[in-house]
Amino acid sequence: MVILFTSCAEEKNCPGFPENLSAYIPQENRLMFYNSAGDSLLFTTDVYSKTEAHTAKRNVWSVGGSGSAPYCTASCGMSTSLLSSNANELSYSINVDHETDTCSININIFSALITNDYFFQSASLNGLQPAFGDTLSLETFTTTTNPRFSRAVIVYGRGIIALQETWSVVYGRVKLHRTIHATRDFLLNQNDYPIFTA
Repeated sequence: MVILFTSCAEEKNCPGFPENLSAYIPQENRLMFYNSAGDSLLFTTDVYSKTEAHTAKRNVWSVGGSGSAPYCTASCGMSTSLLSSNANELSYSINVDHETDTCSININIFSALITNDYFFQSASLNGLQPAFGDTLSLETFTTTTNPRFSRAVIVYGRGIIALQETWSVVYGRVKLHRTIHATRDFLLNQNDYPIFTA
């Protein structure tokens, strides 16, 4: 009688976050946006992180001790807090799944005014090409609690360069009313070139 044992890999060498995607999230200390009305929007970076090459291991503490096979992922991102950014919070990251050769970009903006906006897009990894192109315009991904921003623009090599603020004003009596929808663009560092088109 011959007993055959097969072994699954206990460890796997995983690549770090791809350098060609790092240009979507430049390492900045702060992001300051301005609009045409003179309002400003500040995000001061509390955390910037980028996954380096590493070894993934099987989880021996799982039920039965066999665990799932090591899986390679990587991420790069920055985040701010309500305290450091004048009651505005930004979480901005790209997550890479090396096993499926896909990536996703995520932006979540939260405000002490109880607004919450979420932007998301996924793409296939294209080797050395920017996965999301040179300019990426994201619409709000889902209906969120009290949305404030309806669009974000990201430029390869610069990161987030613009946020579009949208709000509604209701005029009139209860039975007769009209709603006016308005938008205002916040541009990074007062770079005044056309970002949004109607």
